[in-house]
Amino acid sequence: MSTAIALKQQQEDSKSGHVSTLTKEQAELLRICYANMFVIYGIIQSEQFQNYGSKSQDKIKNGYKNKNSNGTKSNNDKYNESAEFISAMEMYSPEDLRKAFWILTGADDPDILLLRFLRARKWDVEKAIIMLISTLKWRLQFDVNNIIKGGELGMEKYFAEKGVKGLSIQFTSGKSFVRGTDKEGRPITYVNVKAHKKDEQNLEVLQMFTIYVMETVRLMIQPPIETGCLIFNMEGFSLANMDLQYVKFMIQCFEAYYPESLGILLIHKAPWVFPQVWKLITPLLDPVVASKIQFTKTDQDLKNFIPQEHIIEELGGGDKWKYEYIPPTEEDNYKMKDEIKKKELMEIRTKLEHDFENINKKWIEGPDDEQIINERNQLKARLRKAQLDLDPYIRPKTYYHRVGILDDERNVNWNYNN
Repeated sequence: MSTAIALKQQQEDSKSGHVSTLTKEQAELLRICYANMFVIYGIIQSEQFQNYGSKSQDKIKNGYKNKNSNGTKSNNDKYNESAEFISAMEMYSPEDLRKAFWILTGADDPDILLLRFLRARKWDVEKAIIMLISTLKWRLQFDVNNIIKGGELGMEKYFAEKGVKGLSIQFTSGKSFVRGTDKEGRPITYVNVKAHKKDEQNLEVLQMFTIYVMETVRLMIQPPIETGCLIFNMEGFSLANMDLQYVKFMIQCFEAYYPESLGILLIHKAPWVFPQVWKLITPLLDPVVASKIQFTKTDQDLKNFIPQEHIIEELGGGDKWKYEYIPPTEEDNYKMKDEIKKKELMEIRTKLEHDFENINKKWIEGPDDEQIINERNQLKARLRKAQLDLDPYIRPKTYYHRVGILDDERNVNWNYNN
């Protein structure tokens, strides 16, 4: 019953369902989600929180097996998440999944993270958990954390050892970059479609580059903003730029692995040939993602969504900034060589994760206790600070660090050049 009420509340007020705007029913579902996740991670025994619908690991796993016992994909399970969930539970230990959750969380608010999955699955806790665990499996198998920890130099080395070309052009061509914010304060990722040639790189290069860009954009999303703006600049597009396999991967990322992270997608100056392509793409889109797509034709159309001074000059705006790639050097990341400091900071972060789990157990049982709520909020702030302190020792600087847009505290200064 709470699920239906929470969904109706979100439909009636689109601003509800976020950390600062949770209704009583939505907050209860968040607690239920934590309780069941903690059972999966082995943090608690199911008997502790039976009032919150928690089940044992075997019951969780077997329950989802029974729902998908014939091994086929159900009509409403586009990415076969139920089977992926079962596979994850069998492949990885509770501790593996727990660690993967905290790596995914990073410096973000863990409540914000779980709420993304709850909203994406219309407040159905069971489906949200399936989706989250499926995402953790994907991140573990795709080695997303190593993509982040290796950075640009790590990807260069990986593909050089495989004898695969095509990575450098992803960065040097200006095919994709982040610049400025829209009227809602969301960071804007520009994609210049005419710069993409399908034969210049294989799919793995594109996948790793896309993941790296998406993880980089996460660094620039400033609370309370939770989503990004994406502009596909279609000027100069021809069928030679079309890459349906890659488009499918991008759609899956937004729908399955980075839910509720896309605020708006602007398709700008689509040429006459594009409707043929759009007919192939639209059946692939989830209605929620499709609802976030807007077509813009003119400079004025763009200004309806983005302040004129934030739009790059190339698209008729006032910002004269131009993307010019500066390659990384080993010296950029000298802190990553300090193993002693890294170990010290990782121990601080790990302890805070356990402290947050412990206070969360109290919060699940006593959601109205002001002392618990205050302690929990303080721990969330300390978790973020600990991750920001740790990041320079485990994560290479990005292009946006090198050009002074992003600092180690994740402060963003666009320095608009008007």
